[in-house]
Amino acid sequence: MGIFNILSPVLLLVVLGIVLARIRFSGAVFMGELNRFTFYVALPASLFRTAAISGDSGPELVGIVGTVLSATFLAAVAGWVASVLLKLPASSHAAVAQSSFRANLAYIGLPVLAYAFEGQPDEKNHLAAAVVAMAILISIFNVLAIIVLQVGRHQPSWSGVKPGLRALGTNPLLLSCSAGLVFNATDWSLPLFLDRTLETIGAAAVPMALICIGGSIAFIKLGKNISGMVAAVVLKLAFVPAMVFTIGTLLGLAGADLRIAMVFAACPTAAAAFVMARQMEADESVASGSIVLSTMLSAIALPVALWLTR
Repeated sequence: MGIFNILSPVLLLVVLGIVLARIRFSGAVFMGELNRFTFYVALPASLFRTAAISGDSGPELVGIVGTVLSATFLAAVAGWVASVLLKLPASSHAAVAQSSFRANLAYIGLPVLAYAFEGQPDEKNHLAAAVVAMAILISIFNVLAIIVLQVGRHQPSWSGVKPGLRALGTNPLLLSCSAGLVFNATDWSLPLFLDRTLETIGAAAVPMALICIGGSIAFIKLGKNISGMVAAVVLKLAFVPAMVFTIGTLLGLAGADLRIAMVFAACPTAAAAFVMARQMEADESVASGSIVLSTMLSAIALPVALWLTR
């Protein structure tokens, strides 16, 4: 499938979300409730079903997760160093570092991969590998973000760590994926009525997630620390994909596995970066600006990632 056909539905749905929010067709309350349904119902249904009916994706996971994590740790360090070299305020160091690696895998990465693998013989196995890799990566992103943001605080405290750990332990995407893997390990089959129900609900996850992304960034301001925001976005959309491609190639990653890793690497900064920055007293303007700018520029990064792994 051509790169344009893979990405155009993703980009158009994000734009639709922006337009609907801008013309006040969908207000903040509606977008909030839609995002809540997507996060707690539609995406978990899709992830549970995908993990529950997946085959053995163990060998692929090691290469995908290992490659992305290697680039993630390098980006976190590079983000911190860049913020110091740019002489940004201390509160911006952790925000830049977090925004440099925390990717929007569930709302952007999985939809892109779903379209990219559509119609391929091993479509289900590829998506299953992507789902499990996503669950592992999101868990580690959360832990690393907590560490980075906590280090950035002048006075580290349990009150700052506790909300992040609670969010990690109650994340419906992680819980549903884990439950699906446990079900898969039992070698049971989903009853037909349940399979079709989960499939139908899960089918709504992709369009709703993308519309929510558009609605959420429609009114976010870029913020004041432009240099920090730009540094984070360059690291997120250029440095991380370059490192993933280089490390993945050296490790022998190829085909669908490299495509999964590259798409995840080219995803924009996750909205959770803003939430965590606010909770842990980091520079939330850098986080919010990075989310907006990286989401816009991912329209360039994602085609490059798909082209390199065609």
